[in-house]
Amino acid sequence: MTSDHLLDRLARDLAAVVPRIDATAEHERWQPGLGAFEEERQLELLVGALRDAGDWTVEREVTYPNGDRRCDLVVEANGRRVPVEAKLLRFRRDNGDREPNAFGTVFDPCSNSLVADATKLVESDFESPGGLLGLYYDRAGEDTPPMSPATLAEKVCLDVEYWFDVDARTRAIGRFSGLRHPVHQQGAVITWGLERG
Repeated sequence: MTSDHLLDRLARDLAAVVPRIDATAEHERWQPGLGAFEEERQLELLVGALRDAGDWTVEREVTYPNGDRRCDLVVEANGRRVPVEAKLLRFRRDNGDREPNAFGTVFDPCSNSLVADATKLVESDFESPGGLLGLYYDRAGEDTPPMSPATLAEKVCLDVEYWFDVDARTRAIGRFSGLRHPVHQQGAVITWGLERG
């Protein structure tokens, strides 16, 4: 199984478990549903559900080979290990207001953003340059969503190449819908594969 196949499968399998987890996800502070949870808790719940899948493994918070950081996920199947940095791509708050920091979390090349994570992975000592994963949410029927999953995926590729001269390609957009939260009702798990320049 290639890195690209693992990233494709990761997006689709995560998207498939989102509705099941959402059905019982209760937050102490926010409205019910998975979309209101912070990034770390979402990854914990989603990866926990994938661990039951059988023929592959997903580890969390794996130390980079040079030991100075932790990688969000490392996916392994058939002897192939792929490091993956993940970000929550949520452009609206629990109450529906726009999240002013969301674009920076995704696109700011000078911060701990999804775009900047690409260079962190490519410059690491992992065997594979790895991939990126985004957990995207929006509201069903919204007239003007901040950005569609496909548009967001394309912009990430363009920004990674522009800022860091790294080749990023969208591997999969696994969509999900029918979630309980009134704002975070649908979305997608997006994965990108990275190649060293």
